[in-house]
Amino acid sequence: MQKTLKAIARAVGGTLLGGVSDKLMLASGVSTDTRSLCPNQLYVPIVGDRFDGHDFLPNAVEKGAVGALWQKDHPLPSPLPPVPLIRVENTLTALQQLAASWRQEIGVKVVAVTGSNGKTTTKELLGSVLSVKFRVHQTQGNYNNHIGLPLTLLSMPENTEVVVLEMGMNHAGEIALLSTIAQPDIAVITNIGEAHIEHLGSRQGIADAKLEIREGLAKQGILVVDGDEPLLRERLSQEKRRWIGVGWQDKNDDILQSFSTEGLEGISFTTSLSNRRFTLPMMGKHNASNALLAITVGRSMGMTEEEIQQGLTQVRMTGMRLERRTASNGMLIINDAYNASPTSMRATIDLLSSLEGFSEKWVLLGDMLEMGHDEEAYHRDIGRFAIEKGISRVYAMGERGRWIVEGAKEVATQEKVVHLQNAEEAARIFLQEGNQKVALLVKASRGARLETVVEHVLKGAKTF
Repeated sequence: MQKTLKAIARAVGGTLLGGVSDKLMLASGVSTDTRSLCPNQLYVPIVGDRFDGHDFLPNAVEKGAVGALWQKDHPLPSPLPPVPLIRVENTLTALQQLAASWRQEIGVKVVAVTGSNGKTTTKELLGSVLSVKFRVHQTQGNYNNHIGLPLTLLSMPENTEVVVLEMGMNHAGEIALLSTIAQPDIAVITNIGEAHIEHLGSRQGIADAKLEIREGLAKQGILVVDGDEPLLRERLSQEKRRWIGVGWQDKNDDILQSFSTEGLEGISFTTSLSNRRFTLPMMGKHNASNALLAITVGRSMGMTEEEIQQGLTQVRMTGMRLERRTASNGMLIINDAYNASPTSMRATIDLLSSLEGFSEKWVLLGDMLEMGHDEEAYHRDIGRFAIEKGISRVYAMGERGRWIVEGAKEVATQEKVVHLQNAEEAARIFLQEGNQKVALLVKASRGARLETVVEHVLKGAKTF
């Protein structure tokens, strides 16, 4: 973003405090964190539960901020800083207003994606596909909330043609806010799972929350959704805007067909609309569904099948999402420790079960968080599911991991089922007993930090 302070004040309904010439000063970007603030950026102090960004104004000035927002319920600093301030009712609201203004000003096409599982993967697929034809800007890392999404919009270069935005949430109303800010032209819903059911009460509540993405969707906008999910189909039966259902079932507008795995190299499939075979350098049947969402968006934006395939081929995923590593003893590690829910747990266990060339298939599973009052049942079900899918060893860590072990033991016969105390114990076992014939899946919610086990195993720690 590049705007004068006068234009910023107008966009956020604020009052500029400074000299006559200050209104013409140009802000090149926005920062809410003085640790990463760059010269000539506008500093936006956010008020949190345990911190107040206003306290760090001197640091922002020292780093070269061109100016700062200032919340009206905070007394003006004395003496006034050597940079102009823009007084606003609420700095967070002003940040969101500024982002919405910038989105409208540069006239970018917005593709927004949400869902219980797979939204980050789908965001990466969308970005890769669309970048073949357009200048694309997209969400980085976990910048998918009420602060991160505005910052993503405000970091768009002026020549951006398409922005791909990931929208995350924990509670009802959050996606509606993000959609209102972003005003998407195309909205994508990957699926409805159990993530955040603790806050939303049921899968029905989760579906309602995800469908809030329609709040800011353009009148001529398009919805692309998991057409296999009846909760979405029911709620979209009266939708006046165009919506496209894709998936495995015959009732969809585009149907996945002739799926096959290419070993550890990826997957391939055809779709009913074009009968063209697509290849994807990612593992897992569930990623065919994610890819079809991206293919559908690409087609809706005028891309050819060849251009879409080029984008699928060049996709690069962020870490801890089906990341393949090899331990010093030759054991294959599939690190998917970034996040977890019952739906994604089953999908990755299915993937592990389908791998060929391994005589032993092990899982290290951990806590699934925000599962609500049925969390014990969810964890026990996953333990049973792993055994039923032929997993030869089920390891688990964490307090909720004990339920996974107990569930597995209910149906286990010859399989080894163990609850591990810590990462060191896990790494020692895997290093001592693993070999090139073993494939190990590591999966849990991010808070379980199972990636520490992977780190220990890859280092081949000899102190164990």
